[in-house]
Order: sequence, then structure tokens, then C-alpha cells
Amino acid sequence: MAPTFSSILDHLDKLAVIAGGFFAGTALYITIGEVPAMRAFGLDEHWRFFPYMYERAAVSQIIFTSIAGVSGVLHGTRIIRAPYHRNLWIAAGTIFLGMIPYTVICMLPTNKLIIEDNKSVQSGSESKINLGTKRELLDKWAMLHCVRTLGSLVGFGAMVFGLSHHQSLRLGW
Repeated sequence: MAPTFSSILDHLDKLAVIAGGFFAGTALYITIGEVPAMRAFGLDEHWRFFPYMYERAAVSQIIFTSIAGVSGVLHGTRIIRAPYHRNLWIAAGTIFLGMIPYTVICMLPTNKLIIEDNKSVQSGSESKINLGTKRELLDKWAMLHCVRTLGSLVGFGAMVFGLSHHQSLRLGW
């Protein structure tokens, strides 16, 4: 039997939790696993590694945060006569959607500086950024990423809490 549009809408909460969990889990791994490990290898290795990490994580993270955000907000708008749960889902979805402008406005300028300098070095030029500035940029990025990690964990936690109460909710449209 082919799924109907209504049956798909009835599972937006689960979709949001899965995508939000992937986003939050990946962000947490980068924050507590990758960044400290790369720091242990030294500044130059961390600097050279950054573009590869970014390239691989960026695509999946934009997909996960978009799915978690849109499906979380849509699920919230379908909840009737339970304003607390409705607002919880809308807030959790909005947290994930907020990751997109936060990343573009706050993190992308730092990302570009690091990536462009690495491209310049790979093409045979000398790095235009001194060691002190490299350390500052990587530390700045780590702090900005930590904000994203904490936000995604809050959004994911709210979604898990909301999902644990989903059977008592009445859905509309």
C-alpha cells in the first residue's frame, strides 16, 4: 500500500528527531572528538585538516538541520489543543533552522579565511596568515561551533521530550 500524504505528515516528529539527532551527534563529535584530536597533532596539521573536515561535514549538516527544522516546525503546526507541545516543537524546529543563518553570518567568514589560505598554500604560494592568527581563527571557529553544538543538543532534547509525549497529542490538518 502506497503511503498517503497524511501518513507522511503523521511521522514528521520522528523524521525531525532522527535528522536532529544526526546533526547534534555530528556536531558533538566534532566538538569533543575531532577538534581536540587535531589540536593534539599541532597547529599546522589542524590548519591543513580543516578544509577536508569542513568539506565533508558541511553537506550533511545542512541537510540534517534543514530536515530537522522544517519537519519540527511543520509537526508543531499540526498539534491542536496543546499549546505547550505545539510551541515546544516549533521552538525546537526553529533552533535547527536558526543554525543556517548563524553558520552563514557568524562562522562562514572564518571558514573562508582558513580554506582560502589553505588553497593558496596548496597552489604553491606562502601562507598569508601567521601562526598566532591561525591559532586565533581555529579557536574562534571552535567556540562558534560549540554554540552550534549546544543549540542543536537543546533542540534535539526538546524534540525527544516532545516525541515521548506524542501519543497524547491530537494532530490536525
